Amino acid sequence: MSGFHASTENTQVQEDIYLKSRNYTGLINLYRSSLKKKDDPKIRYKLSKYYYQAGDYKSSLYYLQPLLKNPDQTIYTLQAQNMISLGDYPQAIRVTQQMLSRDNKYAEAYNLKGVALALSGKYSEANAAIQQARDMFIADDVAINNMAMIALLDQRYQDAVGLLLPQYLRGRKQERMIHNLVVGLVKVGDAGYAKQIVRAENLSDYPDELIDSLISLGPIKNEVL
Repeated sequence: MSGFHASTENTQVQEDIYLKSRNYTGLINLYRSSLKKKDDPKIRYKLSKYYYQAGDYKSSLYYLQPLLKNPDQTIYTLQAQNMISLGDYPQAIRVTQQMLSRDNKYAEAYNLKGVALALSGKYSEANAAIQQARDMFIADDVAINNMAMIALLDQRYQDAVGLLLPQYLRGRKQERMIHNLVVGLVKVGDAGYAKQIVRAENLSDYPDELIDSLISLGPIKNEVL
């Protein structure tokens, strides 16, 4: 038994090192090797999660598939995230419905449903789902950024700025949120302030070019966000 504990401990140390450097290739290799020795559901889930974080959504779903025979909410969540990333929004919505049939107060299910609905162009339904996620106490940063994302997609740019600017001024500086704020500011005609934020947060080595490209954009699409 002592050998097993040592091996587990070594894997954990390696995982921590790879996580700190966001070395997803290292994490994938680590857990592929572990899974090859023993098909353990926890190892399989971690492998699938790291494929997702590396942006290889099809591989993530491939390794997740056997776990869907006996899924829990975390497995469903990863499945829905992959479906959204692959652009299969109807399937993602179906998965969130399965999650809610198990627990109708599961905040992340409402959140993912809202994202999938928004990217499907169903903005009012998406807002309602995100609001339900917020009512179930999902993190405010997540809810507010997703409501702002919906506003940008719906061309309600002032609404997006109204949601995100107070967060930014309170020191909330999650990368996606700042990016969405910059897009919203450009779209409401405040390119100067948008450029200040780009410079202050080191979002680009070429702030003038970035702002010019955003100014020339047409209506916001999901691939821009």
